[in-house]
Amino acid sequence: MNTTFSVRKVRRQKTAAIAVTALIFMIIAVPLVTADSSICPGDAHTIKIWPVDTADSTGMPIVTGTPSNLFILHTGQGPIKNVWLLTVISKPTYDNLDMITINGTEYMNKTDFELVTVSRLPPTAPNAPTGYPGTAWRYEVSAIKSNLNETGQQVYWAVKYFLPQITTTPTYFTLAVKLTAPASIKALILGLGRYDRQVGFSIECNKGFNRFTSYSKSTLVVPEIATLALIASPFAGLGLYASRRRKK
Repeated sequence: MNTTFSVRKVRRQKTAAIAVTALIFMIIAVPLVTADSSICPGDAHTIKIWPVDTADSTGMPIVTGTPSNLFILHTGQGPIKNVWLLTVISKPTYDNLDMITINGTEYMNKTDFELVTVSRLPPTAPNAPTGYPGTAWRYEVSAIKSNLNETGQQVYWAVKYFLPQITTTPTYFTLAVKLTAPASIKALILGLGRYDRQVGFSIECNKGFNRFTSYSKSTLVVPEIATLALIASPFAGLGLYASRRRKK
C-alpha cells in the first residue's frame, strides 16, 4: 500500500471539507451583514444649506433674498454623495416663475415643478431616466407648508441633481429665483444625499437617500431683502423666521 498517496488523499479531503465549511458560513453570514443596521447607515439630517455668514440656528429656515449667496456642507459623518436639491415653492412663485439659476446658469425652470398632491415628499421609488435613487424617509407636506407659511395653500415641488459630493468644507454657490412678473417669492431649499460607511467587504444596503436637511438647516428664499418688510408681518407676529441680510 502506498502510504504517501493515502496521506495526500486525506489532506486533500480535509482541505475540501474546510473550504465547503467556509463557503457555507459565508452564505449564512451575508444576510446577517446585509441586515446589520450598524453597517447600513440609518437616516440623519446632517446637510446644511445656509446663506453665507449665517452663524447660528434659529430652529427654522433662514430667510434670505434673491439672488442669494449660499453654502452647502454636512455636519455629520461623510462624505455625502449624490446630492440633490428638493425645492418647494408657493403658488405665486410658480405662476410667475421663469427659472432658478445657480451661479448664473439655469438649474431648473417652471416645467420641472409639479403641484403637490401627496402628503409626503420626495417620492419613495427610484426614477431611472433621471437617476433619482428613491428614499425611505420623507418630509411631511404639512410641515413643509408650515415652514413656508403656506398652510392650506397650493405649493409646487421639484427635485434635481446638484453635486456629486459634499464634505464638512463649505461649497459656495449663488442661487437666484427669476420671475416673469413681480410676485411674492417663497422657495424652500432642502438637500438630499447618500452616506455609506467604508467597510472592507461588499455589502447590500438600500441605495436611496439617507441624509437630509432639517428645517433649521435650510434656506427660505424670498424677494429682495429690501422688500422683505412687505411680507414679513405674518412671520414677525408668529416668531417663525430669522432673516439674514446679504453683504453688499
